Amino acid sequence: MKTAKEIVIKKDVAKVSAALRRAAKQARKKAVQTRTPLVIYENGRVKCKMVVEG
Repeated sequence: MKTAKEIVIKKDVAKVSAALRRAAKQARKKAVQTRTPLVIYENGRVKCKMVVEG
């Protein structure tokens, strides 16, 4: 039988993916608004990419 703490942790972990997607969307939107590069982690490297609207 699972404890209440284990259940709460699993619910929180399930929300992480959605929260990360929301944060990424907001970061992209802010980069477009300010015409600044979006900093991303891709293929083991940190990169700055300009974002085009659309």
